[in-house]
Amino acid sequence: MYNSKEKICLVIPCYNEAKRLNFQKLSSCGDSCYFLFVDDCSCDGTLGLLRNNLNKNMYLLSLDKNMGKGEAVRRGMLHVKNLPVFNQIDWIGFWDADLATPLTELDNFILFKNMFYPYCEAIFGSRVVRLGSSIKRSYKRSITGRFFATLVGLVLGIVCYDSQCGAKLFRKDIVDKYFKDPFVSRWIFDIEILLRMRQKGILEYPLNEWKDIPGGSLKIFSAGWTVFLDLFKLRKKYF
Repeated sequence: MYNSKEKICLVIPCYNEAKRLNFQKLSSCGDSCYFLFVDDCSCDGTLGLLRNNLNKNMYLLSLDKNMGKGEAVRRGMLHVKNLPVFNQIDWIGFWDADLATPLTELDNFILFKNMFYPYCEAIFGSRVVRLGSSIKRSYKRSITGRFFATLVGLVLGIVCYDSQCGAKLFRKDIVDKYFKDPFVSRWIFDIEILLRMRQKGILEYPLNEWKDIPGGSLKIFSAGWTVFLDLFKLRKKYF
C-alpha cells in the first residue's frame, strides 16, 4: 500500500494486456494513488476487462486507433488534468501495466526524493543491480540494455543509467511543458523526455525490486534499426 501524503496519479498504457493486468495489486495501493488506464486500441479484450474492473480510484481513456506506447503515455499524461482528482494530486507518472516495478516502490520513490533531492521535478526508476536489491532481469536483456545506454550516451550525451525503466514520476505542474508536443520516436520516447528536460531536475532512484514479466508486446531492442535511426533524428532535433 502507498502511504505517502503526496498523492500520485499513474498513467498505465495498455496494449493487449488482458493476461497481465493484476487488479488485486492495483486495488491495494491505497487512497493516495489514482490510476488512468490508456487503452491503445487493444484487440484481446483489454478494454472490456478495464471497464469491468474500474474502482473509485481508477479512470479510463480509450484511443480510437493504435498509437504506440509513447503516444499513449503522452495523451494519458495530458488527460490527467481533466480528471476530477487533478487538484488533489502532486505527481503524475507512468508505470508499466505488468507491474514489473511493484507499486510498493512508490513509497520509496518519495522517500528517496525527500532524502536526496526534495525539489526535483521528476523521479526516474532505475534497475541497478546491487547488494540488498532484487532486480530479476535476463542476462540477454541486461547486456542489451547496457549496450543501448552506452550508445545513447555516445550519440546524445545522455547520462541516465537506465532511461527505459517503465516507472517515472513528474510534478504535475511541468507535465504540460514536456508532454504537449508529440514525440519524434514511437519507441524511445523516454530519451526524448530527458532531452526536453535537458537532463535537469531529475532524480534517478535505484529500485529495490524489479522483475522481468514475460508476455509484453513492446520489443524495443528487436526494432534495432528503427531505434538507431531515431537516435539520430533526436540528435538532429535537439542539437
